[in-house]
Amino acid sequence: MFRDRPPHTVAGLAAVLLASAALAACSSGSDSSASSVAGRAAVAPSPADGGAKASNGGSGSDAAGSSAGAPESGTGKPGAGSGTTVSQASLQAAQESLARRASVALQVKDIGQAVARVRAVSAAADGIVLSENIGTVAGDTPVQPSARVTATTYGEITISVPSTKLDAVVADLAQVGTVIRSTSSSEDVGSQIVDTQSRLETMRISVDRVRGYLADAKDLTQTVAMEAELTRREADLEALEAQLASLKGSVARSPVQVSLTTQPDVIVPKKADDTGFLAGLRSGWHAFAGSVTVVLTVVGAVVPFAVLFALVGLPLWWVVRRRRPAPVAPATLPQ
Repeated sequence: MFRDRPPHTVAGLAAVLLASAALAACSSGSDSSASSVAGRAAVAPSPADGGAKASNGGSGSDAAGSSAGAPESGTGKPGAGSGTTVSQASLQAAQESLARRASVALQVKDIGQAVARVRAVSAAADGIVLSENIGTVAGDTPVQPSARVTATTYGEITISVPSTKLDAVVADLAQVGTVIRSTSSSEDVGSQIVDTQSRLETMRISVDRVRGYLADAKDLTQTVAMEAELTRREADLEALEAQLASLKGSVARSPVQVSLTTQPDVIVPKKADDTGFLAGLRSGWHAFAGSVTVVLTVVGAVVPFAVLFALVGLPLWWVVRRRRPAPVAPATLPQ
């Protein structure tokens, strides 16, 4: 059949057949691609289902991984608990380096009964009595200079309690009588404790070194010199140990000074720092009154001597003046 046609016609037919085969292959490839995409869409979970259904294998693991990576509901911000723990630790560390003390002045009806109650409060808080003064004025006792202090009008007792129970002890002491004054103070000794500990470790190393030198001494002169140096450094070491123990003791326990009185005007009240025009005027008046008092005191001291001079000195001066001869007038020469 192709033999009767010209050669260029056969070539054209061959080209048309090849083009048709290529178009058929492309259409079949596109159909297969579309079918594969549709199949994957059917297998994959839809957004409305929320990924509840997963295919076998990787889809279940992906869901588990995503759920594990997501934060749990209701846990709040991450790290909130750790921040609270750090702040509590910092507060506790700060409290462990504070040396606290307090003083309480109370008006009571009976000094003896009040002292007994103060002792009971101290014993309940594992405290000890450091000093006790009943009806005496000693040291820095805060009483008026003109106060009449007796065993039935005034008493002072100092106790030492654990620092952790200081606030509770002060509150219990306020129930013993009427509070006239209550003060408390704190001092941060943390840096002193750290510095003393560092110096203590250095001194211990130095003492061990000198002991080694003493063991290697060759003659009596070296032995005597090393023993003297060792004695000096051991004394310094003991002083540092005592200082460190005192600092730690001031942190562990707090002294409380309790002043008891039956007369509220016996104890000196705590004065506030006054400022302003009225405070300056008041201070100036007090200074003027003090100056007048000084002048009157001097005058009062001089008056007895002036009276003595008037009674003895003036008559004596008058007698001496009467016995003195009258001056002779010079003679005038005749002209």
